Amino acid sequence: MQLIAETAWHHDGDLEFFKKLVETISVKTNADYIKFHLSLDIDEYMHTDHPGYSWAKERVFSETQWNEIFKIVTDNGKKLMLLFNDKKAIDFGMKYKPELIEIHSVCLNDIKLLNHLKSKLNKETHIILGVGGTDLYEVEQAVEIIDSKNIVLMHGFQNYPTKYEDINFSKIRKIMELYPEFKHGYADHTAWDNDNNVLITLLGAALGMNFIEKHVTNTTGEGRTDWQAAIGMEMFIEIQKKLKILSLANGNGQLKMNKGEKAYSTFGSMKKAAILKKDMKKGDALSVDDFDFKRTGQSSDLSQLDILNSIGKIITQDLNKGHCINKFDLQ
Repeated sequence: MQLIAETAWHHDGDLEFFKKLVETISVKTNADYIKFHLSLDIDEYMHTDHPGYSWAKERVFSETQWNEIFKIVTDNGKKLMLLFNDKKAIDFGMKYKPELIEIHSVCLNDIKLLNHLKSKLNKETHIILGVGGTDLYEVEQAVEIIDSKNIVLMHGFQNYPTKYEDINFSKIRKIMELYPEFKHGYADHTAWDNDNNVLITLLGAALGMNFIEKHVTNTTGEGRTDWQAAIGMEMFIEIQKKLKILSLANGNGQLKMNKGEKAYSTFGSMKKAAILKKDMKKGDALSVDDFDFKRTGQSSDLSQLDILNSIGKIITQDLNKGHCINKFDLQ
């Protein structure tokens, strides 16, 4: 399970503030990825009649400024995750060869943007599709357009902040079952000062997510863009530590028993083992009437099923009543 530190438009066009934020995330946390909303052509992204057009136009960074920001990340050995809002951003951002890229749910079915991005993908690139606040038809259309095995469906959405009843983990679980071939992520947007912020994040992670995303800031509660869901570094680090515990508890999903299960399920002291009801001679054939299953201080390398499948086998040596049957006792 990997943790993504989301920065979004929290910079509000202030380059020095943003560089300090990125530096803090890079140095103080062990975030697996630092995520950026990369916009270079606001006129492609928004029409002039959108209420946020002028605001975004004034605050968009240049390629030179983005180079400065990305250098902080790479110099500190961190990984970039880039969310693209326009084709110019795609052309610029893909030069950095990011492992993770994203199309936001607001652009989910922009066929021109998706096809342009598709032309830039390589076998190593994983593309995240934001599916929060979208219906299944929209998700299916985007999946068909991208046509990649490396799709990650990112659940969760921001409604400043997200209310419990709008998260709908039950729905998310069903969508995950519809797309078992893809990886999945949960972007949590619980209010930064909500007492249950960490709990809600962990509940989302416990669904079996590959990625968890949280908005991060070094000025909690300050009225900047996306501040409502932006948590501080201490909470981010706390979530990171608890996600590691959750990952360990989840295990690898293999059906065969692990070391702990094998140690617990020893035949004899824990699980019942086959104990002879009478003395037996070398050459006798084992029958079901010759033993009972009991817990014992002895140990056996034969399970109860192994014993039942050994009925009719020949005893290899003289055995006394009360002996716990093992493999070497049978031919």
